[in-house]
Amino acid sequence: MQSLFQFSGGDSFLHRVDPRAKFLIVLAVLSFVLLFEDPLFLATAFASVIAIVWVLGKIPPTEYVTLLLAFTPLILAVALIQGLTYRPPGAEIVIGLGPVGFSDYGLLLGLSIGLRLATMGLTFMMFSMTTPPKDVGLGLNKIGIPFKYAYLATFGLRFLPLMQEDLRTIQNARAVRGDPDVGSKNLLRRFKSLPMSFFPLAANSLRQSSETAKALELRGYGADIKRTTVYDLTLEARDYATAVVCLAVIGAVVYARVMLGIGLLVA
Repeated sequence: MQSLFQFSGGDSFLHRVDPRAKFLIVLAVLSFVLLFEDPLFLATAFASVIAIVWVLGKIPPTEYVTLLLAFTPLILAVALIQGLTYRPPGAEIVIGLGPVGFSDYGLLLGLSIGLRLATMGLTFMMFSMTTPPKDVGLGLNKIGIPFKYAYLATFGLRFLPLMQEDLRTIQNARAVRGDPDVGSKNLLRRFKSLPMSFFPLAANSLRQSSETAKALELRGYGADIKRTTVYDLTLEARDYATAVVCLAVIGAVVYARVMLGIGLLVA
């Protein structure tokens, strides 16, 4: 299993779509999850993104099962916190443990927030796993973002998987040296062991950043405003079709939410 948010090469529909069209796919999903509040709608969006990645991207859930497993405690934690702390007028206590009570509206609100965050994370993962980092920077530059800022996105997509690999290497080294928490089956002990790996991870990241900065400076990065690229992006029929579908979805979502009031979470 590869690192999360690392580009996964392939020959699928999502891999062939221009990154500018994929920006609209991400925007369409974000408009849906940010405007709708009903957990049923958000759970449908979450499952739909998994299906899109699987069918159109040819990336099965086993490739990012770690991310899916991480979403479960996140959703539960947010739901329980909201259920415990948010109790609007008219809400009923559905779970009572002595003086502690969880409201029905708070639990539903927390569930919707957790599903919203999970769907957004899965959508960004879909984009990064099906788009080469160089295409991301070039696509951002094509839509008018200055090259320096577009390159930051490219650098971030390249740097994050490297940090994950470094963290995995550090954790494996600690396990070989007999650290009982790293290889423990207890998730709490494994999470407890992570802070001990942050210092060497940060030190190595700073070293890699310094080396990258020196390499960019030696290659004359930023010396000339006018830049040329060997590889260029061209919009094809599938990209225009994808853009039209995404814009239609965004329009339908806005109309359904604003004009029809669909997807509201009523107390």
